[in-house]
Amino acid sequence: MTGPVRRDQLVRTASDLFVSCGYANCSVADIVEVVGLAHGTFYNYFDGKREVFDAVIDRGLELIRERIVEDRLREARTLDEFFDVFRAVADRLHALVEHESALVRFVVFEAPAVAPAVMDRLLALLAQFGELAADAFAEVVRSGDLRAGLDYAVAGEAMAATLLLAATGSLDEDGRSGHDLTQPLVDFLRSGIAAVPVGHI
Repeated sequence: MTGPVRRDQLVRTASDLFVSCGYANCSVADIVEVVGLAHGTFYNYFDGKREVFDAVIDRGLELIRERIVEDRLREARTLDEFFDVFRAVADRLHALVEHESALVRFVVFEAPAVAPAVMDRLLALLAQFGELAADAFAEVVRSGDLRAGLDYAVAGEAMAATLLLAATGSLDEDGRSGHDLTQPLVDFLRSGIAAVPVGHI
């Protein structure tokens, strides 16, 4: 087995154990036992448990980033076009939560208690989405589709946070998503930022 493959195996195993046993209750010995390696071999790849924890977080945050950072948002010129892309982002995030629910739950809810910097990194990802949305809103406003006085940056960050919380908040105790909240979320967010039709004020 090549070095990168073995390292990935250690990261995935550590991820599973951190999720099932808790970070504090898991040791390097537990990780190498599951993988079937000699204890010393672990240290060819990581300096210790905290470094493999960091690799687990890197993997989880990269999976989330791949789903929510969508440059196509900047191409939207109408609110319909914006929400078409937003819906695709929401669907990808929902699929990630369905397939990697334990990892996502660990990164979003448990890991920040171990390392508060994880929350900072997660918030930075949401801010990236917020910046993309703000850029899109600067174009969409020309169509007359947006509510007057909308703070684009705040609206974009709020949308990203709501998106992530909706995806993870629908998980049941076994880590399965009970239902897809994408369309209700789109309807809710659209009602908050769309221009109010004349006569409906």
